[in-house]
Amino acid sequence: MATAYNKTQRTDELCKSLRNIFITGASGCIGHYVIEALLSEPDLHLYLLIRNRGKLLLHWTDIQGGRVTLVDGDMLTIEKHEPLLKQMDMVIHLAAAWGGDDVARAVNVTKTLELFNLLDRDRCQKILYFSTASLLDRDNRPVEVASEAGTAYIRTKFEMLMRRGQIKLRDRTITIFPTLVFGGDEFHPYSHISSGLTDITRWIFLIRFFKAEGSFHFLHAFDIAQVTRHLLMSLVQTGDWVLGNPELHVNDCIEQISHYYDKPVYFRIPLPVRFARKVAPYFGARLSPWDDYCIEHRYFTHKVVNPSTFQVPTQFPDVNSILKKYG
Repeated sequence: MATAYNKTQRTDELCKSLRNIFITGASGCIGHYVIEALLSEPDLHLYLLIRNRGKLLLHWTDIQGGRVTLVDGDMLTIEKHEPLLKQMDMVIHLAAAWGGDDVARAVNVTKTLELFNLLDRDRCQKILYFSTASLLDRDNRPVEVASEAGTAYIRTKFEMLMRRGQIKLRDRTITIFPTLVFGGDEFHPYSHISSGLTDITRWIFLIRFFKAEGSFHFLHAFDIAQVTRHLLMSLVQTGDWVLGNPELHVNDCIEQISHYYDKPVYFRIPLPVRFARKVAPYFGARLSPWDDYCIEHRYFTHKVVNPSTFQVPTQFPDVNSILKKYG
């Protein structure tokens, strides 16, 4: 079973023969897949910062010989774990706050910097920090408008990106930018995209007769975990990595979904951008300034990597593989 971290535990009693990995955001969709991938590495001991144990599925910890330790707490009180953080060889920072300006800035910026700067420079070998590809343009450069029009999440993630120079271990920090994330099943929490896929497939009988401008990348959390494990265990020490399968045009995506469900496409009616704005409220969507920006700049194209970049098999390389899992 997973063990609980005891603050009175002597540091010389921590696992000496294993490399210690501190992971935040472990109870999320990507977190579950990352933990599962890392448990295949026999020389790692995983310390999971957990705010709510009820959200963590522990089926894979029962057979891992005590190589998983649960650390009760959250990012807002990360300083309480300084003694433990000094013992970490690597860190994977997945946790993020989505709503509320004060909390988002505290978690996504202030406490993130504090977490990184509590690490022992003489011991910690590598930091993997998860950001979001929403902040980047087609050349993987930060988009300045994110600092103004973005949601609290987007604005604070942009601020953290701009403040990476304040990380004392900047020379061994890898930043990961996921694109759209699919993932989830009975053993893993569902991502927001996977949860909403049912609504898309339900309306495909109608959607197939429209066409719209736009493109995007996606990657399944399983494949994100494979890249994460590679970057953690390889000689890569720094860099920015945008994760995604090759660019997919919206119309091609609709055609592939239609074909999967045997729904012929006889004609396509162009869907103006202004129409999307008008129908959004009928689907319960309230458009923010950031939503408006994304609608106007709807080609979300980046220079991406995925497992195949590193000669690792990609389990979910296309729409068809996603539909086989969730359709």
